[in-house]
Amino acid sequence: MFSINYKIEGNGDKLIVFLHGFGGGFESFAEIAKMLSDRYKCLLISFFESEPDYPLTIFDYYNYVKTLIELQPAKEIIVVGHSFGGRVGIKLAANNCCDKLVLVDSAGLKPKRGIKYYCKVYKYKIRKKLGLNTDNYGSSDYKILSPVMKKTFINIVNYYQNKEIEQITIPTLIYWGSDDKETPLEFAKTFNKKIKNSRLIVIENCGHFSYLQSKSTFYNCLRSFCGK
Repeated sequence: MFSINYKIEGNGDKLIVFLHGFGGGFESFAEIAKMLSDRYKCLLISFFESEPDYPLTIFDYYNYVKTLIELQPAKEIIVVGHSFGGRVGIKLAANNCCDKLVLVDSAGLKPKRGIKYYCKVYKYKIRKKLGLNTDNYGSSDYKILSPVMKKTFINIVNYYQNKEIEQITIPTLIYWGSDDKETPLEFAKTFNKKIKNSRLIVIENCGHFSYLQSKSTFYNCLRSFCGK
C-alpha cells in the first residue's frame, strides 16, 4: 500500500521524518534532507507509490507512519508535514508520537466557505441526481484520480482536525507562504493560536509550496528549530 522510497541515514541521534502533500512526492524534500544529513537522520516517505486496493482514511496514513517511526532508533523524532502531510503530522503530534512538529502550509482545518461555493455544490448535487453532465464541477486534480483515489481524497478532505490541534503540546514550528491560496494564511494563524507551544513564520511573496520557494530560509529555520 505504501513504500519507503528514499532514506538518508545521516548523522546524529535525531530523526526528521518528511511527509509530502497529496499532489507531491518525497523528492520535493530530498535536497533539504541532504543538507540536513550532516547532523540528523532523515526519513522521506512516499505515500502514493502504488494505488491502494480500497479507499483510505487519515487513520490509515497515521497508523502507517506511526509504525515506521516506532521502528526507528532515535533520541528525538521531528515530523515535517506539508499540506496533506501536515494532516498526518497533526495526528501524530496529538497522539504523542513525536517530539517536535513542523507544519508547512498544512491542511487539516475546516475552511470558511462563501455563498458561491455552496451554490456550486447544490447545483452539482442537483445535476448528478438528474443524471446530467457534471464534468465542469470539481478541480482538475480531482478529475484525473481513479475511483479509489477519489474516495480516498474525499475521506481526507472531509476530516477536520480543529479539535485535535488543541491536544498538541509539543514544540511546533508553523511555516507559511503569505500568498497561499490552497491553505490560506488564516489557517496558519489558527494553528498558532490553538497550539500553545508554537511559533509562526510567514514568508512573503510565497504560495502553497513556500518551503521550495524559500529553500535556504526554510533550511535555516528547520535547522534552528531541530536544535543540536
